[in-house]
Amino acid sequence: MATTLTVAGMCWATLSLAASFLCSFGFYLPFWIQGRLMDKADAYFSSFRRCNYPRLMSDGTVALVHECGRYAKFNDIPSIWWQISTILIGGATAITMIVAVSAVSACCVTHVIQKSTAKVAGYLQLLAAALVSSGGAIYPIGWDNREVKESCGNISGPYKLGTCHLSWSVYMLGSSVALLLLCFYLSFYSSRDSPGSSFRSI
Repeated sequence: MATTLTVAGMCWATLSLAASFLCSFGFYLPFWIQGRLMDKADAYFSSFRRCNYPRLMSDGTVALVHECGRYAKFNDIPSIWWQISTILIGGATAITMIVAVSAVSACCVTHVIQKSTAKVAGYLQLLAAALVSSGGAIYPIGWDNREVKESCGNISGPYKLGTCHLSWSVYMLGSSVALLLLCFYLSFYSSRDSPGSSFRSI
């Protein structure tokens, strides 16, 4: 198997893939915070999706819908802070996927990753970690919206969850940040190939 990656580079590629999976699943799955809706079912929220929500029926009654889904339109996301968080973490997820594909490809194909491109990839991973962290820091500012108050109580507000608590998708995002920072460090030692070393022996 032809590759210019070092042992550290192989670890970098593997961890890059793991970070991408954690970031992708953490972003998409709506289990960032968990509350209780109408004392009947658990409610879950992320920045652009939610599980279990009330719906006004044609007869005027309120029914509890037991399903997960995203908001129909971007503007339907109930907080500007959640919208910003969606953009930041969504952008970070795209970056992690691009770097992971490149890194894994370098495990099998020669000259995909050189020392200079590995450093660029590492800095992109550092940027992704910063975007996820920023999105996660901004998200709690939107905890004062009506939907959160319905599930977490009226005492909920910016950085105050009320009766709700953090759920496991948040920890997936946090783990992805830790891995991305480790990948940033490993990227400096990931390739033995320099831009000028394109000669192949036969």
